[in-house]
Amino acid sequence: MTDSFYSSNELKQIGFKFIGNNVQISKKCSIYGAQQMIIGNHVRIDDFCILSGKIEIANYVHISAYSALYGKAGIRIGNFCGISPRSTIFSASDDFSGEFMISPLVPQQLTNVISKPVVLNDFVQLGTQTTVMPGVIFAEGSVTGANSLVLKNTEEWSINIGIPCKFHKKRKTNIKQLSLLIGSLE
Repeated sequence: MTDSFYSSNELKQIGFKFIGNNVQISKKCSIYGAQQMIIGNHVRIDDFCILSGKIEIANYVHISAYSALYGKAGIRIGNFCGISPRSTIFSASDDFSGEFMISPLVPQQLTNVISKPVVLNDFVQLGTQTTVMPGVIFAEGSVTGANSLVLKNTEEWSINIGIPCKFHKKRKTNIKQLSLLIGSLE
């Protein structure tokens, strides 16, 4: 039986802009525009994920099964971040007001696509089935609860929940100190 993750050589052949060490990407992951993607060290991307467009992933990042990252305007994921199953990040979205057509198949001048980069700073974790809309910046250490819809920026070291996602309470910062031990444990 073959390994379910691409080998180092296979990853190099995909044509990423940069690929680090100890990267595990499922062979069941769909990748579009690899030449625009930067993937750091110690990254794992599980089955049935979609990576599309301009995406930059730092170190010690896990993207769980069935997640989708649509990086038309850019997505940057910091160190020690995680994206739980079935989460979706949109850096571009159609205007649903009814004033414009909706579809990549109609002429561009009839649509109004909102395009803004999305940033997950260090120590961010998205709870399962989180949806992130264009332009959101996750401050360091912020997290979302399951089934959250994120329309606005988050505060540092905060727990955010709901539809739409709102501040719930502050989060402890212990993991920041724990991250300093990684080098001595490898």
